[in-house]
Amino acid sequence: DGRVESRRGADVVCLVANKGVWYIALLCLMFYAGVFPFLKFATKIMVLKYGVDESVAGSIPSMLPYGTIVLTPLFGYIYDKIGKGATLMIIGSVLLTLVHATFALPVNNVVLAITLMVVLGVAFGLVPSAMWPSVPKIIPMQVLGTAYALIFYIQNIGLSLVPIWIGKVNQANTDASGMIDYTHTLSIFAAFGAISIVISLLLRAEDKKKGYGLEERNMK
Repeated sequence: DGRVESRRGADVVCLVANKGVWYIALLCLMFYAGVFPFLKFATKIMVLKYGVDESVAGSIPSMLPYGTIVLTPLFGYIYDKIGKGATLMIIGSVLLTLVHATFALPVNNVVLAITLMVVLGVAFGLVPSAMWPSVPKIIPMQVLGTAYALIFYIQNIGLSLVPIWIGKVNQANTDASGMIDYTHTLSIFAAFGAISIVISLLLRAEDKKKGYGLEERNMK
């Protein structure tokens, strides 16, 4: 039916014109770009920068996924119970930025490194638990699948390109002995976090303007 196709086309146009979906997509890209590519070489950072023995260095970054097993459901419950979804995304983005900015400092303390990984785990639990349930509040149900596809499309493009960029930065900061200075790399990750903060603030402002209800609780 031509009218059905026309209506579907109009729905897609409304989706593309929706600032909220673009904020969510870009937040998803920036936040995950500050986590997953970092974990790929976090073990090397523990060894080269913090002097952790290679036999146990991998256990420190592994704290993050184990932590999120507990934290993500907890933060999801908090969002359902009290709301403040946009605020939770802002807090998680701030924590991500602080973690990478601190990792970039010339401080080689193992306890600090472990603490930062714990904080990163908190951030990694906060943002997704608030971000993904917020999508249905922003996007009409009839194009929700298309919205998720668009978000994942943008995320996967970024996650395929960021590791290539990071690899080139690491290569450029490797000395003759094979030692890598991760300062520039960690600064890039901190920048991803800073951009995530800006996007989260824009999302909260858009929520106030459009009344998506991101700050409202889901349990009535």
